[in-house]
Amino acid sequence: MLEKGKSYEVKEWFANKIAQEMGRNIESCDVFAVIKETEKAVYALLNLGCDRRKTTWVPKSCLIQHEVGEDEKGFMKHETIFEEDYEKCVEFFKEHWRDFK
Repeated sequence: MLEKGKSYEVKEWFANKIAQEMGRNIESCDVFAVIKETEKAVYALLNLGCDRRKTTWVPKSCLIQHEVGEDEKGFMKHETIFEEDYEKCVEFFKEHWRDFK
């Protein structure tokens, strides 16, 4: 089980695979919300930057765990949400990006 109260990011090689599938560059690939979790993977709503999102299965081996807050490079790591309701996750995502507009 993933640990609550942490921030999760997708490893670069897997993020590149997602970008290729989408046919566009992405700015980040953070796990905004975990919708489902199995022993080996999570079904996650990914924050791809600039109000872009994608929902997909991500192997747990492709996740990097971070502490919530500002990292050593000055980037903010937001807490990953655990919510089974997809529509709620999308609404939380939209609210998150409203703060940056």
